[in-house]
Amino acid sequence: MQRITGRSTLHIIMAMLLCLLSLGCWGRPAYAADTVYRAELDGEVGDYMVAYMERVYDEAAQSGADAVLLDLDTYGGYVTAAVSLKQLIMDEEMPTYCYINDKAISAGALIALSCDGIAVNTGGTIGAAEPRLGGEKADEKVVSFWTAELVNAAETNGRDSRLAAAMSDSSVVIAGLSEEGKLLTLTAQQAVDRGIADSMAATTDEALAAFGLQGADIITAEPNMQENLTQILNNSVVSTLLLSIGIGCMVLEVMFAGVGMFAALGITSLALYFIGALLLSYTAWIAIALAVAGLVLLILEIFVVPGFGLCGVLGIASIIGAVICVAPSITVALLQIAIAIAVTVLLVIISLKCGRTRRVWSRLILKDSTSTEGGYLSQPLSIRQLVGQSGVALTDLRPSGAALLDGRRTDVLTEGEFIKRGTAVQVIRVDGSSVVVIPIDDDAE
Repeated sequence: MQRITGRSTLHIIMAMLLCLLSLGCWGRPAYAADTVYRAELDGEVGDYMVAYMERVYDEAAQSGADAVLLDLDTYGGYVTAAVSLKQLIMDEEMPTYCYINDKAISAGALIALSCDGIAVNTGGTIGAAEPRLGGEKADEKVVSFWTAELVNAAETNGRDSRLAAAMSDSSVVIAGLSEEGKLLTLTAQQAVDRGIADSMAATTDEALAAFGLQGADIITAEPNMQENLTQILNNSVVSTLLLSIGIGCMVLEVMFAGVGMFAALGITSLALYFIGALLLSYTAWIAIALAVAGLVLLILEIFVVPGFGLCGVLGIASIIGAVICVAPSITVALLQIAIAIAVTVLLVIISLKCGRTRRVWSRLILKDSTSTEGGYLSQPLSIRQLVGQSGVALTDLRPSGAALLDGRRTDVLTEGEFIKRGTAVQVIRVDGSSVVVIPIDDDAE
């Protein structure tokens, strides 16, 4: 039997180590040992950020990255989106670090506190996280819920929960930092001194070094075209503007006869508004169906159905229902609708000042001149002899107008129904000086 010497044992151990190392190398991806996926969260916090971050985490996991770095700069956004982002970040096993590039205000504060580590730019701030609805402070229930979310995120990551609470609840007083009735906002130095942030960093590399990831290979997850379009269309200012222009222009198209450009602009604006919702969630089909039904009703009102605006009213109601379905909350929906109605009223007032021909008025008022030059004559005493006679409507009867009876142009009145110009009519009675006519059923002749 061959004896194994000390040198042979050493060779065997080295060979085994080389095998293990080679196996480890085959199992690793082609990236560096420390790979960081970088995601940029700037602008208004919305649901589009949730979809973006879900993609970032999926790609980071597939690439074998060691951590995700959030490059954060925001004044805030929607409560629901911020809470969804918080849950997404805290549920991930992969470490997530936050670099506050400038501001982490309101919803941004919750996102930052949800991360495993926080670095702040030397001029950065974090705080002022009071929830607001329509420019006003939210009710006590919303404030309590939002404060609990901030406190939970801070406690989970070992940060001072009272500081987190003071960011959203002005009744919480922090000696030397915030007074009663004032929300807490921390500078970079204050955030580090109080343990809310781990370090200050002037660059992304300095932030990574503070997290022990110096020299890491950084992969930036750029938003794709769909995510960029979703962000633009779902911005609160842009979406409200699109809705206001859409509803306002459709109302103007109902009022003005044969303009067309208002309908084109209105339909385009409303389509962009609901496309944004569809890009955000493919379950928005119910709202899309309501919106399409509303547009069809408005088109019928404009081009097909004569009358007093029933299709127009139903069309506007359908679009309002669709807005409530796709808005981040009922409060946001009502605010957007209120702004759209205010803009529409303003546009209507301006249009009335311009003195253009208005369809809505032409449906209700006889526009033709009743001068003698126009062919109008006073009714003779023999007006009652017209009862039973037939003639032709010379104008649309809405319900008043003119008809050719006994060879003369005569003012007539229907019983309330709309009769188009050129329709055969018959006099059924004379009330005082009013000649009442009805349409003649051609099938009955």
